Amino acid sequence: MAPIKRGERVFVALRKERLPPRGNPVFHAVTPHYRVALCSEEPGPRSQWAEPPAPAVTCPKCLQRLEDL
Repeated sequence: MAPIKRGERVFVALRKERLPPRGNPVFHAVTPHYRVALCSEEPGPRSQWAEPPAPAVTCPKCLQRLEDL
């Protein structure tokens, strides 16, 4: 669960905690302080970022953007 570093930027792999839970979780590359994912996903009124961070990002858009950095 180490942070993902790209240059001076740091991300952690977090999933949305949905109420109620549904389906398999997708782990996004999220900045620790701003809490907006690299794919521009952010928690809505019925969700939040769940802790602790996962070992890897699984969101396809986040993975592509991490590769491009």
